[in-house]
Parts: sequence; structure tokens; C-alpha cells
Amino acid sequence: MSGTCCRGWYTLGQGTLTIGILNVVVGVFIIVWNSMGVNFAINYPDGFITGSFFHRHLALIITVDCITIFVMVVFFVMACFLIHGYRLRSHRWITPWLIWSYVTLGYCAFVILALFLVFVADGRVAEGFHFLAVYGCLLGVQTYFIFVVKRFVQELKGVELQLQLVCTRLSESSRVELASSKPSGVYSMSRLIEL
Repeated sequence: MSGTCCRGWYTLGQGTLTIGILNVVVGVFIIVWNSMGVNFAINYPDGFITGSFFHRHLALIITVDCITIFVMVVFFVMACFLIHGYRLRSHRWITPWLIWSYVTLGYCAFVILALFLVFVADGRVAEGFHFLAVYGCLLGVQTYFIFVVKRFVQELKGVELQLQLVCTRLSESSRVELASSKPSGVYSMSRLIEL
């Protein structure tokens, strides 16, 4: 395994492990953060700026936060699969993380764009652009993570394919050797028949 990532500081495997650990930590943080947000929205609805979009559409905000909690719980489990797949060097454990990362990336992009439009519609354009810039950068980092893990999966598949070819060649050569030479047990049995 010769591929590197992160400007050559890590091998693809080490990068994948680091990404898995970061995703577990960030996943837990987002689950706790959004759970606190839902709790705050339910128990203290007057804490939002009166007249703001968030205050007027509290049920929508709670729904989006609950969906985000669900998405991040699944993402947390998939990040654990990613770490386990790295340990086993098995692309079959890592692939679910890749698939769910694409789903999560699409969902996050939609939510970020929707919240940006909410900020703009609420008259807080500067906050909206700040929000878009910060979370857009985070989406870019997660996209890079996906590409690193995808390269690691391709490398694992290549190694697995090479091992399959070697095993196939070994089994074919052993079959040829067995077919060309008769086992000694057959000779002794034919001698017994002659006697």
C-alpha cells in the first residue's frame, strides 16, 4: 500500500483511520449539540429572537434538528464501520461509510443552502454569507475525506484482486502437477491388483 494523503504526511490507511476517528468525535458532538438545540427549542421557545424565522417556524427547526440527529447517529455507526474496516483491511466494511457519506453530504448541502436562504429572507445577509462560508468549507473538508477513503478502498480492492489472481494461479499450477504425476497410493494399489 503505497498511496499517501494529506500532503504525504499519512498513508491512505492512516488517513482513513484518522478520518474515521474524526467522524466519530464530530458525529457525537453534532448529536449532542442538536439534542441540546431540540431541548432548548421545546422548553424555551422564547429564547429565539422574537419575529425571526426561527421563532415563527419553531416546529420546522425542531423537525430538521431531529432529522439531523438521526442522520448523524447512522453516520456515527458508519464511522465505526470505517474504523473496523481499516483494522481488518476490508473494503466491505468501509463501503457503507462511503455510501452514507454521499447521502449525508447531499443532506448537509441542502440544509446549509436552505438555512442560508432563511438568513437572507430574514434580512440577515451578512450572517447568511458567514454561515455559508463556514459550513461550505466544512463540506469541502468532508468531500476530501470521501476521496481519501475512496482511494483507500480502491487500493484494498487492488490488493484483494492481486491475492485472488495469485491464489488462482497457485491452484491451477497445483492441479496441473497433480494431473501430471500419479500419487504413490495408486501405484501400490495397482501392484496389489497384479499380485
